[in-house]
Amino acid sequence: MSDKPQDTANVEELEERALSVFNSERAEDLTALVLCLATTFLVLLFTKWL
Repeated sequence: MSDKPQDTANVEELEERALSVFNSERAEDLTALVLCLATTFLVLLFTKWL
């Protein structure tokens, strides 16, 4: 079983990829949340004023 070190390296690489994907999705989620909150605030502000 000489493939063990290679398997460990592959698992570590896959873990790093998964974490980077989750980090990018988290950033996208936060961006979407900020845009939704800003839009909601503007809509409430203008509907109150009009």
